[in-house]
Amino acid sequence: MDILESVLDSSSHAIFTLDHEGIVTHINHQAKERFGLFNHSQQSHGAGRLEPGDLVMLATTAMGADDGGLQQEDLAVLGIHDKKIQPGDLVAAVGVFQDDTAPRPVYKALRRRDASTLQMDVNWQGHIIQVAMNGSEASVTVDGVRYAISYFMSICQLVVLDHETGAVKFWQEKGYSARKEGAGNLLRGGSFGAKSPDGEMEVTGYYFREFFEGELFERHLQEVLSGETDRYEDQEYEINGYALMASILPAPDEKTGNGAIVKFRRFEDIKATILERNTAITAAERKYKEAEQDMLTDGGAFTSLFGSSTVMAEVKRYAYRLSQLDCNILITGESGTGKSFLARSIADVQPRRGPFITVDCSTIAPTLFESEMFGYVGGAFTGANPKGKAGFFEEADGGTIFLDEIGEVPLNIQAKLLSIIQNKTLCRVGSTKSVPVDVRILAATNRNLRQEVNEGLFRQDLYYRLSAFTVELPPLRECQEDVYFLINHLMDRIREKYGMPDKCLSGEAFSRLLSYDWPGNIRELENVLERAVVLSESDIIYDEHIRLEQEPVQMTLKEQLKAEEKRIIRRTLAQCGGNRTAAMEQLGLSKTVFYGKLKEYKIN
Repeated sequence: MDILESVLDSSSHAIFTLDHEGIVTHINHQAKERFGLFNHSQQSHGAGRLEPGDLVMLATTAMGADDGGLQQEDLAVLGIHDKKIQPGDLVAAVGVFQDDTAPRPVYKALRRRDASTLQMDVNWQGHIIQVAMNGSEASVTVDGVRYAISYFMSICQLVVLDHETGAVKFWQEKGYSARKEGAGNLLRGGSFGAKSPDGEMEVTGYYFREFFEGELFERHLQEVLSGETDRYEDQEYEINGYALMASILPAPDEKTGNGAIVKFRRFEDIKATILERNTAITAAERKYKEAEQDMLTDGGAFTSLFGSSTVMAEVKRYAYRLSQLDCNILITGESGTGKSFLARSIADVQPRRGPFITVDCSTIAPTLFESEMFGYVGGAFTGANPKGKAGFFEEADGGTIFLDEIGEVPLNIQAKLLSIIQNKTLCRVGSTKSVPVDVRILAATNRNLRQEVNEGLFRQDLYYRLSAFTVELPPLRECQEDVYFLINHLMDRIREKYGMPDKCLSGEAFSRLLSYDWPGNIRELENVLERAVVLSESDIIYDEHIRLEQEPVQMTLKEQLKAEEKRIIRRTLAQCGGNRTAAMEQLGLSKTVFYGKLKEYKIN
């Protein structure tokens, strides 16, 4: 047993094991560290609960979605009765717990959709207090001592001063969920445990749900323990409020039945990437506010093809923000949605200058990928140029390379591509000399790369490197209000291309185009219009000039309602920046119903 524990502790992964009843039998050092089951803080406090007269300072980054689900009635115990404060708001507050005779509380509230930062400075009876949220961290500073906690989605930092001594009697730290110390729970009378620099929670021997919460995680774990499912590998879960990846593997026992081994793979890498992305976007917002508005209004680079529907406006806004960061971007979407055009638009407005090299990965023969991408030295292979040749990456040095159809890149080339991203160097074919390259990568695909990772067709490490910043272009059928804009824009472009006089669409032709589902998206619309312009011998394009691949399918009322429901959910997710919790609250759906809809409509 000692050997097993030593092996577990030596692993860089967070791991714990359970018996067939779900009782934790072993947990390694990494799992304790990452879930906050250790305490390395120098600010100690004893166990207890909030008492009337205690001074409470809180910074919640999303009312209701934070730890403990802070509600209006919870703020009422601090004397705050402001009905304007809504679920999802950022709230900073200082008030006295359950004391009607105390001075009035001081607080600020902002809509989360309008701001990700909030700061409030208070002098409360001699205590200098600052409550702040900066987009990835919530903090409370009391008389120069700072109590901060980082968050992924939402959190509430709570600091409490004892009503008798004025000393800090509680503050929130990593592991709040495992400790059952959510702010809402404490304000409703829940107790908190002691903290000390060498404190450690006892986990072994307890039921796993005492420390690890997550609906999907619990269901999958029970399926493995019962033998219903063999295993789950590299699945995404939300556990204790954090998004992470875990594998649940069986641990057969002839006497008791299946136990389980749970391994959190590269937990810290995933979390760090997300936090880095959020921090970078927040830091850049001040710089691009005015430029963003210019680019997204008439005449800007992002308006020359895409429409202005709610969904597309959010996509363009997010794409422009990413264009101002020197990060790699993965562009996804069905064929014909304009991925290449978006890549070109990003390159046009980005601060980075230098060449823009486009590579269609679907047109390169597998045997030529390495030499075309990374170049070769003279004599590297039969038929090679004696002088050697620079590859696409060297040509793009100092600029941007656009890898269209990235899913077509062979696995052996994917490994070298990952090396370039990590090390910013390459080796030509036939050489051992490293060549430094400074290249921004834009990649596009219409494939489901996550599924290809699961099937072993695409490297997982490369996928996570590319997909940290992803822009998904919606299909045209989900942006029907854009069709009118696109028709007018494409007609002008086609007339200019062929040097033809002005032509317009008849009412019947226009109606037919507007009612079509456009499975081929913008590319299909352009092809249909181009054919119609050429076929029409007059200055009017009639219904008979419109040649569609498939006629619109008549849908029942139920089918139309489902299509509209799917469109609304996708639009709301776009408005909320992909935040499922915020979208769920905005739509007024329960978690079970909301996630059921995502699964039904295959919305990722």
